[in-house]
Amino acid sequence: MIYLVFFLGLILGSFLNVCIYRWPVGKSVIKPRSSCGSCGHTLSGLDMVPVISFVFSQGKCRYCGTSYSVRYPLVELLTGVLFAMSYWTFGHSYMALFGIILSSIVIMVTFVDIDHHIILNRFSVMTIALAVVYHFIISDVSIINIALGFLIGGGLLFLIAIFGTMGGGDIRIMASFGLLLGFPKIMMAFYLAFVLGAIILTPFALYQKIKFGQFKSEVPFGPFLCLGTWITFHFGNEIFNFYLSTLG
Repeated sequence: MIYLVFFLGLILGSFLNVCIYRWPVGKSVIKPRSSCGSCGHTLSGLDMVPVISFVFSQGKCRYCGTSYSVRYPLVELLTGVLFAMSYWTFGHSYMALFGIILSSIVIMVTFVDIDHHIILNRFSVMTIALAVVYHFIISDVSIINIALGFLIGGGLLFLIAIFGTMGGGDIRIMASFGLLLGFPKIMMAFYLAFVLGAIILTPFALYQKIKFGQFKSEVPFGPFLCLGTWITFHFGNEIFNFYLSTLG
């Protein structure tokens, strides 16, 4: 079954690529049909088989020979892997379905933020809808802790935005993540996001400082918020229990 879920992720990953490319520029994901960005030739079904088409075409358009970005198959593979991990973690359950939907959202948020340094409002709306259904069906988090998760998720980043650089999209998406995770898991998501961000971004920032004498480009923080949230949703209980065992 896990292989079927992985294959489903590959297919959905192809659609997520379309969303990542079109939504930020105001285009429909339904029409027109996908085409080569260079020659404009409409792509056939054989051109859009996840990963396989990229491999057999050697990453080039069959009609004009223009190279495609390797990120297209990477998004497809990442989607397949995250879907499979959700199923592996939660088994045949509603939790796996919610994990799969969350995986789709965080992938779109991550790559749109990397490309455009924005987090679209629709992603926050999707997450809020996911959170409402999740808490209605299976969650045992109290209303108070759900509200605290929402307030802390958005409030902490709002405070950071007052004194530093934090976009409104980050605030809204983390508030919606907080609504999903509730309190205290939202604090774990923040902790993981900041720690992983520091580990990954510090060498990058030092390289820029040494090579150019200044920071040449801003790095979006949305991907780290997504990563911290995804890890917490899937493995938060295990991480918390491990932490308690180390204290004992």
